[in-house]
Amino acid sequence: MTSLDLINSVHKQFFDKGLDVFDSVFDSWSKVTGFPFWNVVKYSKGKYGLEVGLAGYKKSDVLVEVNDGVLSIEGKVDDSAVEYVQKNLSTKSFMKQFALPNNAIVDEAKMEDGLLKIKFGYKEDENKQTIQVK
Repeated sequence: MTSLDLINSVHKQFFDKGLDVFDSVFDSWSKVTGFPFWNVVKYSKGKYGLEVGLAGYKKSDVLVEVNDGVLSIEGKVDDSAVEYVQKNLSTKSFMKQFALPNNAIVDEAKMEDGLLKIKFGYKEDENKQTIQVK
């Protein structure tokens, strides 16, 4: 750990109290590298999206699952029937896994314009009760 990492860690621990539950999780996601490439989009506080670049994949080529707090994305394309003269788009098989916070929920996953878009947020603590003051 570099001194800059240590300073950032201390700053987050003591000063960034207004952040939501996903902020610490996204730090660990930065270690998930390689194909396919992906972005994290923030829609609002506690509402995010994961966009995975999958040009050449159909929705039937992709499996998205959440099991024990881990979001798994698998893809496999069978293009053996195609005779490529030159192939620059990758359609290799892959599996990516992302750890989610305990109270995370995945709202939807859809394939749109070569992007797999997964929207997620978190559910409020069900044991939490707000009492109206009279």
